[in-house]
Amino acid sequence: MQSLGFDKKVLAFYYAWYGTPWGTGVVHEWLGWNSAGYDPEKVVRGRRETATPSYPLDGLYDSSSEYTIRRHIYQARQALIDGFIVSWWGFPDKVEFPREDMRYKVVLSSDATLHKLLELAPEGFSVTLYYENAKYGRASVSENIIDDFMRILERYGRHPKWLKVGDRPVIVVYGRVIDQLKESCTDDIEEWRRIRKYLKEEGYEVFIIGDSLDPRYAEVMDGLHTYNPIGFTTKGIDLSSLYERVSKELRKRGKLFVATVTPGFDNYLIKGIGRLLEPRQDGRYYIDSWNTALKHDPDWIFITSWNEWYENSQIEPSVEYGTMYLFLTKQQVMRFKSNME
Repeated sequence: MQSLGFDKKVLAFYYAWYGTPWGTGVVHEWLGWNSAGYDPEKVVRGRRETATPSYPLDGLYDSSSEYTIRRHIYQARQALIDGFIVSWWGFPDKVEFPREDMRYKVVLSSDATLHKLLELAPEGFSVTLYYENAKYGRASVSENIIDDFMRILERYGRHPKWLKVGDRPVIVVYGRVIDQLKESCTDDIEEWRRIRKYLKEEGYEVFIIGDSLDPRYAEVMDGLHTYNPIGFTTKGIDLSSLYERVSKELRKRGKLFVATVTPGFDNYLIKGIGRLLEPRQDGRYYIDSWNTALKHDPDWIFITSWNEWYENSQIEPSVEYGTMYLFLTKQQVMRFKSNME
């Protein structure tokens, strides 16, 4: 049975760390596309050299430019996607990287893109962020989470286009942050409880969706998800049984269950890390991913990803696949929202 009080939504993880020398956003140089030692100034058979197994149909782009953001929103709405979850790495004035450091530029681009998405999002299209890192500076992980959350809620959470459940702004927390907090204290469940109590006492109501399928976190999160199902499927782990267990625990507590779908994965162009591969099978893996998700009647669906080009998990139109994944997404969203088997 579906949890009470949650409208069905489909959101896609959105990456905002791309830049070009002709960009009209905040970064006016190569960013993202030149990762892992690749040089986009080299052009072979009409394609710039990048660390991406597939190539964007519209070419390499600047994440924070208005044109890019308008195009992405238009394409996402064609696929019936309800909003984006922006990969977010902190406030530019808080990070300690030098301004010429690529990591600072990623932070700058991600925050600027988040701001621009809120400005340009049309009615019915929502935006939130993926809270990626809480271990920085001299403050503790707990202190960073509290300070960041309060600033996020002050700066963005009141915006009418920010994703909300009821009146509560949504923040989605990546597993890295959950692990960082776990490593920094003796009882992370109790620490999350303390963090939430402090925020509430300060007048900040927030709806937190954590990246974990461990039912223990149902005690302190408002919902749970997993970022990428291939973390289980490539190891032969039965994702369906994990969904069954966590969804029961969440529904027992009246909380949100999110299932994640993905078209596949391949990071072979990123040097220095082991290759992780889940073939797309001409769309078959994506449909199977939706089948597994819908079997457990989720409240929401997350898509990994709109444009994580390094890992080839994107559904954004590409030279290789055209607009096929937008079409498949539209089919599956209609199925999800119409309760079709």
